[in-house]
Formats: sequence, structure tokens, C-alpha cells
Amino acid sequence: MVSENLTDKIVEKVELAAEVGAKVANVVGNAFETTIADVDHSSGTEEATWTNYFLSFGIHFAMVIIVILLKWQYDRNRYRYPKGPRDWRHIKDAISFHRKKRENLLALATDYPDSCTVMTHVGRLVLLNDPTLINEIFIGRADLVSNKVDGYLENQLRYKEGKHIRTGIVFRHQDHNARIIHKALVKHLDNDLVGKRFDSIIQDQLKQIRLSENFDVRRTTFYFSVRLLTTLTCSSGAASTEDKTFELFEKNLYKISKAIHADTFEKSAKTMLTQLTGLSETLDINENVLDYIKTWIQYRRGESNRVAGLSEEETVTSTTKNNDFLDSILNVIDESSPRLDEDDIAACILDIIMHGSEMLKGALSWLLLYVVKYPEEADACRREARDKNYASFNLSSAESLVHTQAFVKEVLRVSPIVPVVIHSTLEDFKWRKFHIQKRTQFGANIIALHHSVHWKDANNFDVNRWLGDNLSSIPTHSYSPFGFGPRACIAEKHLFNLLTGILAVFLYHNDFEKTGPLPEATSGTFGLANMPPKYTLKATPFTTRS
Repeated sequence: MVSENLTDKIVEKVELAAEVGAKVANVVGNAFETTIADVDHSSGTEEATWTNYFLSFGIHFAMVIIVILLKWQYDRNRYRYPKGPRDWRHIKDAISFHRKKRENLLALATDYPDSCTVMTHVGRLVLLNDPTLINEIFIGRADLVSNKVDGYLENQLRYKEGKHIRTGIVFRHQDHNARIIHKALVKHLDNDLVGKRFDSIIQDQLKQIRLSENFDVRRTTFYFSVRLLTTLTCSSGAASTEDKTFELFEKNLYKISKAIHADTFEKSAKTMLTQLTGLSETLDINENVLDYIKTWIQYRRGESNRVAGLSEEETVTSTTKNNDFLDSILNVIDESSPRLDEDDIAACILDIIMHGSEMLKGALSWLLLYVVKYPEEADACRREARDKNYASFNLSSAESLVHTQAFVKEVLRVSPIVPVVIHSTLEDFKWRKFHIQKRTQFGANIIALHHSVHWKDANNFDVNRWLGDNLSSIPTHSYSPFGFGPRACIAEKHLFNLLTGILAVFLYHNDFEKTGPLPEATSGTFGLANMPPKYTLKATPFTTRS
């Protein structure tokens, strides 16, 4: 009996303990479930938040891509361009066009005899390889395709808002200020320089050239060109070539020139960066140069104010009239609209000096290179200069140097100073079966023009093609070393005689020999002008040799 009662009590206690354990387990379980539920709810919120972020970003990114693709498709359907390797995937072609333009220009002319569209580091370029098409655009449509492209000077001038593109050599030709300045410069050159002071100015600069036994041709011809253009531009004491300030001015211009013609991948990258950011590797130098030019303008205006205060008799006897390019620009200020200010005039003067000196340096560098490469032709030119007694420069007499001028023309055919002339469109327009977008670049392929099938043995250097009866076989509209139409150089009609006379004086007084390996005629670096790679020569005066 006792054992049964004891057993019953034990069973009751076990059951009670089981109930208590079950209640505790239930409470703990509920608490754990509650905790788990709370944790799971928070985690789900965080996951939902990040998912929303990524989803929103993905949707926005997809919308941007869709808009870009729609715009691309819209432009593709709206505008039509000549066929060619124009896709961005041909990045190698774009870099090649920038760094190896000569061989690429000839290859493109072979593949696309009429025209083609190329994507370059500065955007889309419609390259014209046929003379008829070049004349249609650069002369027939010059009112729409006349905004000159210059990534080194034009973009650095920081045009002011509300004003037209600054005038000078880099301007819109249809702009009123551009026309009056271009007309004033041509008038001054023809009426006040040629046949009067022009010969003596050039001869003075030729006397100052120091040709040593080992001289850097590009550097020497650049300093000669800068001093000549500076004298023609500002003949007053403010631009004296003897002071230290002018030496710094020359050095700064030479730094710009070197930066322009550097032929490296680093240069290509900097050029592309300039297109994206608007910053330039030579901007600071350029601003210093402009500040120096402004001192010339202030000096000249000070002279004018002083003359205005003189009596009539004193004004007549005054010698302050300078008759230079700066004077010709200042004289048309009252005709300008909007009115030209000091910044505009300084930009114009810089364009004249920098572009002019680059072109002259390029031409003289190529001429001296061919003098050494073809000594027999150089000797023929030297004999002609001595037979004509052409010891000093004379522009009009240079035309009688027939063989020397033929030599100059053939050099500029094989190695043109400007191998491709690039302008951009001012507005949308239709041309033939194409619809061209505003700010599309057009390029006249001068290299292809000078090496076209219209020339007999175009790849050979042959001076005789310009002499005697052979002149009749020169193809028309296939030779243009100085540009086209209204945007050609202001001294275009005098340039052949100018280069012929300078070369004849060089050959009359000096014998030129190579001092090391010479660059190939097919090479060259493209900036403002086409330059041969750096090389040196030895110049021996004939008085010393004898």
C-alpha cells in the first residue's frame, strides 16, 4: 500500500514537473520565435532597401542608355554622311590619323577616291579626296564651311560672351570684322609693302641669320620667321627685337611651336584631354604672349594720342606713322561691329605672327631638306642665282629664277605645308545626297590632291615637270599648297616669289651639307603646319670655302 502511494506521488510530481517544463519551453519558444521574427523583419527591410537602390540605379542607367541610343538612331536617320571608317571602334584609325596623317591620308584617298567620313580624336571629319568636291565645298560653299579649326591657338584666346568669334587669321570669313581686317591686311601688303619696303625688310632679316657649322634647321628658320613677321606687324620701338623682353617672347612662341609639333602618344592623349576639358598645355604661355602684344597696342595708341595733341605743323613733320599690319588693323576699328577691343587686336596680331611664322618655317625647313637630298638640283638653282646676280632679296626679280621656282613648287607638291585643310560647318545643310550636321568638319586632302592619278609619276620628285613644255601637262585644280578660296593666305599671290628669293639668297652665299641622318621626305609632324622631323645641317659660306 505504502509503495503504491509513494509511486502515485512520484508520478504526480513527474507530471507536474513535465507541465512546468512544458510551460517554460513554451515561453522560451515563444520568446525565441518573437526574437527571430524581429530579426528577420529588420533584415528583410535592409535587403529591400539595397534592392531598391540597385533597381533604381539600374533603371536610370538603362534609361540613359536608351536615350543615347535613340538620339544616335535619330541622328543616324536624320543625317547622312559619305561612307568610310567612321565608327569609334576604329580607334586605331583615329590615332593614326592624328599621328601619321600623311600615310593615312594617302591610304584613305586610295580606298575612297571621292570622299569618306573618319572619326578622329576631335570628332567626325568628312575628308574630300576629289578636286571637284574640294572646290564645291571650300569655294562654292565657303559661306557655310568656313569656320577654321585650330586646336592650339583659337581655343586658347577665350572669346568673350556676346562677341563674334575673334578676328584674325582664325575667324569666320562671313563675319563683318573678319572681312574688313582681311581686306585691310591685303591692301597694306600690296600697296605699302610690296615694291617699297618689303625687299629691304626681308634682306635685313636674312643678314641677321647666323648659320653655323651645325645648326638646327627648324629652330633657325622659326626665329627668322618670327622676327620677320614681328617686323612686318609692329615696326615701332615697342617690339624691338634687341631687348630681353622680346627674347622671352620668342622663346615662348618657340615653346608653343614645339608643343604643337611633338609627335608622341603622350601628345595624342593631351590633345584628346584638351578636347574634353578645354584646358591646354600651352594656355599659360599663350596668355603671357598676348599680354606682351598688348604692350605694343598700348604703345601705338599712346603715339596716336600724342600726335593728336600736336599742332598741324608738328603733325605733318611727325614720323609716327608706321605703315605695318598693326596700323592697318587700328585704322579699321571705327568700321568694326562689334567694336574691336584690345583683346581682339592682340589675338589678331598673335594669329598673324604665329601662323605666319609656322608656315614660313615649314616651307623653308622642307626646302633646305630637299636641297641636301637633291644636290644636283640645288647646284642648278645656285648657278641660276649666280647667273642672275641674285645676291640680295628682290621680290619682283625672283620671278626670273625659273629653275629655282620650279624647285620650290615641286617641294611644296611632294611635302605641302598644309597637308589637309580643315574647316567646320556653321549650320546644318544639304549637299548632294548628304545631310551634314552643324559643326561637322570638312577636310581638303591636299596630300591626296598632290599625289592623285592626274599627276605623272606623282611619287617621284621631278623639278622638270614645272619647266618648259611640261607645264602644259600640270593638272588643273590639283595643286593648292596655300589653301583655298576666301580663306587662303593674305600673301598667297606673293608666296612663290618670296620663297624662291629667300632660297636663292641662301644658295648664293652658302653650301649646305648634312651632318647626320636626314629624315625621309614622306615623314613629318602635323601641327599648325607640316614640318619635317628635327634635323641639322652644316652651312659653309663660299667666301670661307675659297
